[in-house]
Order: sequence, then structure tokens, then C-alpha cells
Amino acid sequence: VRAGKEIWEMLRWASAWRHPHRGLGPSSPSFSRVPVAPSSSQGGTDPRPVPLSYRLLDGEATRPPLVFLHGLFGCKTNFNSIAKALAQQTGRRVLTVDARNHGDSPHSPDMSYEAMSQDLQDLLPQLGLVPCVLIGHSMGGRTAMLLALQRSQSPP
Repeated sequence: VRAGKEIWEMLRWASAWRHPHRGLGPSSPSFSRVPVAPSSSQGGTDPRPVPLSYRLLDGEATRPPLVFLHGLFGCKTNFNSIAKALAQQTGRRVLTVDARNHGDSPHSPDMSYEAMSQDLQDLLPQLGLVPCVLIGHSMGGRTAMLLALQRSQSPP
């Protein structure tokens, strides 16, 4: 139930920013509960992406690949079994990724969801994995939601 409320709140927040005349600005009571952490990057610039460590299982390029994003304290190997099974059973490409400051990916002082989303926005096109299906657990799920909201104008 709590996760559903967080998703609803995030969607409400995103909708309000697309349609500011409907509320949810600084004077709105829900504004302080926006579930996306502000970026810790300096000067309000976009976060600087880091080169993420990943494992890509080969498959057909005709269907969108599956991208697994782990939770806090996790790493890409958390999904080894399911990634391998899904690649074999569906024939899709499957990507598992170490988020910044996790596993084999580089460390950075910026650990915001914006930075983690930017890392993926940098990596996925490099690998030819756009569009894709994002599957995230906990922190990875929140990163996936932010990325989907930031790229919602793109065709599926």
C-alpha cells in the first residue's frame, strides 16, 4: 500500500509540473513530500554521468530489452538468475547495471535520483537499448520511475 501511495504521489507531482496551473507548487501542502531527492550537483546544472558497470545478455534486437536496476546496497549480480532465465525464455536482451556508488561502478559524491537517472540516460543509448523495459527494486524502482517521467514524451 505504501509503495502505491509513493507512486501515486510521484505521478501527481509529475503531472503538476507539466500542468503548473493545477497546483502543487511551493505553496502546495504536498510540495515538501516530492519523492525525488534534489540533486546535490553544484549550480543547478545537470548531474554529471558516471560510466556504469553492467552485464548485457545477448538476445534478439527486435523486442525491447529488459533493464534491471537493483536496490540500495545491491548490485547487478542480484539479478543474475532471473536475467539469465528471462534472456533464455524470452529471447530478449537483458541488461543488469550497477548504480553509481554500488558494485563495480565508480563512486561519486552525488547520489541523487537525478544523477542515477542521468547515468542511465547516458548508458542506454550507447548500448543501443532505447526503448527498453525498466525493472527496478526499491532505489532502482524509484530511479526507473524518474527516468520514465523524464522521458515520457518519447514514444514507447
